Amino acid sequence: MAECKPCVEQVLSAEEWDALVTSSGRAHFLQSSTWAQFKSAHGWQARLYRIGAAGRPLALASLLRRGWTAVPFAIGYVPRGPVLCTPQQEALELALAALEQVATQEQLLFVKVEPELFDLPWHPQAISILERRGWRKGQDIQFRNTVLLDISQGEEQILAAMKPKTRYNIRLAARRGVLVSAATPEEWPGIYALYRETARRDGFIIRAQSYYLDLWRNLVSAGIGVVLKATWQGQLLAALVAVAFGHKAWYLHGASSSEGRNLMPTYLLQWEAIRWARARGCTLYDMWGAPDQLSEADSMAGVLRYKLGFGGQFCAGLGAWDYAPWPRLYSAYVRLFRLYTQARASWHRKRERLAAPSEQC
Repeated sequence: MAECKPCVEQVLSAEEWDALVTSSGRAHFLQSSTWAQFKSAHGWQARLYRIGAAGRPLALASLLRRGWTAVPFAIGYVPRGPVLCTPQQEALELALAALEQVATQEQLLFVKVEPELFDLPWHPQAISILERRGWRKGQDIQFRNTVLLDISQGEEQILAAMKPKTRYNIRLAARRGVLVSAATPEEWPGIYALYRETARRDGFIIRAQSYYLDLWRNLVSAGIGVVLKATWQGQLLAALVAVAFGHKAWYLHGASSSEGRNLMPTYLLQWEAIRWARARGCTLYDMWGAPDQLSEADSMAGVLRYKLGFGGQFCAGLGAWDYAPWPRLYSAYVRLFRLYTQARASWHRKRERLAAPSEQC
């Protein structure tokens, strides 16, 4: 099949970029100007590319670039992108060709993409397209799979589609006096402390407090995010960060205390986040993360049961794919990065074991 040469141009206006992404009908908040600006304050350079052919736009890619002063190469990352403006395989082909061109011209050791094509009938064929073009499966940055909930119907219909136990727990929390409201910025450090408690209990790694407080501030200031808290008699029991961009919303961060779990605060909190998303015109709610394997042995099996209880559907994604203009350098980088992440995880676990006793005193 003959391939048209892609036309690649940068978009400089944040307002123009967000309008392009949302009008595509496939918007993701990780491809928003808000996310690009936030990451620009944390070591990345953001470049917003409009990709077209024959005078029509076919795809969009917010590319995050990170380099090192002592190394002539950089790395590129298109989180949850490229965004296709038309649901055709041609658009994906042109977007990949454009990013391959950018990677070579910009001396990127590799560029990583995460195209989100859940709703397209040719979604499984995208892997063949990637492989044929020389892309290889890379390390996932975001969750590969997720649970999507249709929230286009009325509240009663959404509740009716939930599993009976989930619906019961939402109402139980409300009857027992759990209150859900938006947290103020002054309360965010306490919510981060709860998030850290959750990470320790459930065994996942989080970043420093300053990163999350800056992220939440950016999302809320841009009008696309909310930090919700669930309290009972003044006690913080759980918290949730949600994002709405385009016609879709995401459950981004969740935190819960080991106390008061019998009050079912996380169920009412999730329901209020869904209502918040609907009030902003969203028709889909992404519950952000599902296991790689649909097995009770998976560490996320309980999380998946909780999310499916709200009536959503499990969606398998493509994960992350890398294009490397210089394969040998890329292979060396992958080996070094694997060693680095293993050492970092080991250091984190050791730090948490040492810190936990002193914080309980």
